[in-house]
Formats: sequence, structure tokens, C-alpha cells
Amino acid sequence: MDDSETQKQVILGFRKAFKSAPWIPISQMQAHSFRERPLKGSILVSKLKIPCPAGEEEEALRSRLWDVYKATSEGVEKLDPPAPCISYNGEWIGVRKDVKDLKAPQPDISDQEKFQSIQQNVDNDMTIFYLAGGAFFRAGPPGARPVIKQLAEMSGSCAFTFQPRLAPQYTIPTILLDVLVAYFYLQAPPVGSFHQPINPKNIILVGESGGSLLHLHLLQFLRAIIRSSGGKTPVIHLNGQHIPISMPAGCALVSPGSDLVLSLPSVKKFEKFEWLSEGAPWLKPNYPADQIWPTIPPRGDLHCDNSALCHPLIDPSMQLDWSGMPPMWITCGEETYADGIKFLVKNIQASGVPVTFVQYEFMPHVWNVILPHLPQSRDTMKRWGQAIREIGLDRQKESSANFVKLGKLEVFPMSFEGLLDIPQAEVLQRMRTARDRLAEFVWTGPEAGSSKL
Repeated sequence: MDDSETQKQVILGFRKAFKSAPWIPISQMQAHSFRERPLKGSILVSKLKIPCPAGEEEEALRSRLWDVYKATSEGVEKLDPPAPCISYNGEWIGVRKDVKDLKAPQPDISDQEKFQSIQQNVDNDMTIFYLAGGAFFRAGPPGARPVIKQLAEMSGSCAFTFQPRLAPQYTIPTILLDVLVAYFYLQAPPVGSFHQPINPKNIILVGESGGSLLHLHLLQFLRAIIRSSGGKTPVIHLNGQHIPISMPAGCALVSPGSDLVLSLPSVKKFEKFEWLSEGAPWLKPNYPADQIWPTIPPRGDLHCDNSALCHPLIDPSMQLDWSGMPPMWITCGEETYADGIKFLVKNIQASGVPVTFVQYEFMPHVWNVILPHLPQSRDTMKRWGQAIREIGLDRQKESSANFVKLGKLEVFPMSFEGLLDIPQAEVLQRMRTARDRLAEFVWTGPEAGSSKL
């Protein structure tokens, strides 16, 4: 499949199938995403429970996160404060190097023994903290396991993932709170946990789509706490432990949705082959309602009120200063969010942060996840795994930007200055103008008799 026309037809065929599929209520899609898949072959999954943080510790973490949201607000956003924490389901994922049978079942051993086996099959001390995408309303771990397994295998690392709460039942501040609890769980495990405390310098943030956004929000929170400490090492209290706050080793992200208000040229430019185009179906007048969508009271999108779409802890492309952040590897296609991602990448590079950016011609949003057999997807997975390993070895010191062509995947360098030829002030104005227009919209359910379902 190394000729460009065949690759284009695969992309266009997927888009056509997606666009013609019947619309399913949000609650049904959400429930479907939780279904278990058979665990066969060399993958090894150790399941665990992350306990709910204790009362005062939980309240303090929730308060600090809410303070960061308020401090970075423009004053026009309707934001929900983070809801109280709960307990969470997590997973360690790794590879059994001695298993070659693709149909081999999981071994009949305890989850702790599975974790120990995972640790015996890694060749470095790095931990992948993986967050899956899915527009914040789909479950992560069941469907994301094959991708996580590949990254663990390619990087030689073990991987950790968990299930945060989902939209539309909860909004982004609460979902990010869940991510913080999981991140600090890695560093300060309660008594009885499978793993020993992990130094943040041995943690790499990895994700796609919405999971990428949550990791960028996590970095913003960490930096806000560090900067507010007056030069001292800030501390978080969780699981009965004092956790010094510092940055992780870096991050490796695919298609971090940026320009969520859809104000930049890539929205229309790539519409003909991007499956994630023409707006979210759940905002259409004839989308079927259910018990969780529209919300009570109704709002403009699943994960937040539309007035908050330009908050930097909702859309990270609104954050201009990324100084003090760890190295980053970011890839995208010629997708709806491409210009927003380029704007984000330009600001990261201009802030002095080493960033490797790779863009793939004609590829839609998260192409490597939805079409894993494309040559571009295999190439992406290889680069992604290598990036994780390079960040773990502290080898990513310089910034670079490259464009991967259709067909035989020829690679051409790009300049950061030329990634987006719209001035920064104009980009911000476009985004805020689009936000103010969208802020007037709430989704209240389908028009009578017009449901596509």
C-alpha cells in the first residue's frame, strides 16, 4: 500500500463509512466503549484500584486545581469546579517477551504477579503514563490496550493507564483532577500497591487526542504550582505522603486537539478527507437525546460550556508561554486541528522547549489509531515508540519539524516560522471571536421528528 492513490482511497473510504453510520446516543456509545476485549498474545495486563484520596488531602488538591483554573481565566468562562474525588480503575500494561503465540491467554496468576512479570520484561526504568482519546466521553483502557502494548514493546518500558470520569456527566476540571490523582499515585503509591514510588523524571506523558490535551493541562498545573512556590520546591500531600513537585521526563503526543472553536483555515482546508470535520455530530439539531445528553442544565458541548473553549486548561493552544516544560514530541495529520496544533508547536518552540514535530500528508485525526494498517500508521507507531525511548534517555535536546509525504513516506524538513503564517495576535482574535459566538449556543436536544437514529 505504498502508492499515494491507494492510501487516499483508504482515508476517503473510512470518512464515507463514518459519515454514513447511524448516530447513536451518547450513553450507548459510552457503554459500548467499556466492553472488555479478549486479552491474547504477548500483552500482559495487571489491573488495580487507585483509592480515593483522604478527605483533607483531596480537598487541598481540588482547591489548588480550582485556583489554577480561576487564575488563568479571562473572566468570561462558565466553569464547573472539580467534583470530589472517587476511586479509579487502573492498569499496568506490558509485554511477555517469551510468548509468540498470538492466541495465548493471560496467565492464571494474580494481578500482583502479572505486574512483577511486566517488570521483568522491561529494559529501562521509564514508565509510560498513557491517556486515551475519545472526546472525553469514551472509556480508555479496553480499546487503547493494543496501542499501549505496542508502545511498551517499542520503547522497552512498562505502561500505566487508568479510567478517569467521563463527559458529559463531568466537565474538564473534574477529569483533570482525576488525572492528577493518577499521576501522583505513580509517585506516592499507598501501602499495598504493586509498584514502588516512581521519580517523575522516569515518567513520560503519552496520549492521543483528548488524552494528549489532558497531559498538556497536567503540565500547566505542575508549572503553575512550581512558579507559585517562591523558588522553593512545592509539595503536594497525598496518600499520607509529601510529594515534591517537579516536571516529568517529557511527553509524546498524537493529534492534541487545538483550536477547539474551529477558527483556523485547516478546519475547511482538509474537510474533504477528514472524518472529524463539519462539527461534532452530538451538536447537530437532529442528534438523538438520552439520559445524559443534553445535560441538566444544558450546555454547548460535552466537556465544557462553550464560553470556556478558549481557557488554556481547556484548549492548550491558548497557552503562549511554555517555558520550563520538559521535551515534547508531537505529531498530527492534515486534520481539522492541524493549524491549531501548529500554533501550539510554534509557541512551545519559541518558549525554548525542545519539541519534535511531525506532520503526515492527507492523514486525518488520530489516523494511527483508526487505521492501524496504513503505512503512515506503522511509521507513526515506530516514531512514537522511538520518541518515548529518546526522551527517556534524555537525548531530545534540539527542536525539529518534518513533513511526511503520501506514498513512500518521503520526509521533508519544515521551518517553525513557516508552520503557520497567521500572526499570533490574529490567531488569538479569531479564537476569541469564535468563542464569543459559540458561547450563545447550548444543545437542548433534537428538533421534533428529526432524529437520524
